[in-house]
Amino acid sequence: MRRIIRLAALALAVIAPLGAAASGQAAAPVPFTITEQVNFATGFNTFTATGPLCPSGTFIDDVRVFAGHPESTDMLNLLIRTVYTCDDGSGSFFALKHVFITFVDEDSITNTGPIQLLGGTGAYTQLVGHGVDNGASTGDTGVGQISGFITQP
Repeated sequence: MRRIIRLAALALAVIAPLGAAASGQAAAPVPFTITEQVNFATGFNTFTATGPLCPSGTFIDDVRVFAGHPESTDMLNLLIRTVYTCDDGSGSFFALKHVFITFVDEDSITNTGPIQLLGGTGAYTQLVGHGVDNGASTGDTGVGQISGFITQP
């Protein structure tokens, strides 16, 4: 009888952590999009979003690293920190973008590159996600389209 009790206790000790691990697994990634409207003349930038993000707001880009030789290659790389502020008061969220810019002609550019969502304020303090930023601009206006997945709300 003691042997059966010992075996049962051993079995519970082995199985119990498996149940805890299963309940601690992360939720499935949730898709999102962000559409940016950029006004280079005024610096007033707006966005709309889908997924678990707020539906609209404003944003500010802070260019941290500027690299490349556009005079000879028509390309450059930017590392940009962006703060998106929600119109609905739910908070703000932060992004880190690594954008590769190509000069199409004197007045227009295209860009593409990865983006990471890295926390925020209010409803977005635990936000984690990733995606791709594609955009184009002509003159003083530009449009960016970001799509990706949020892995932690």
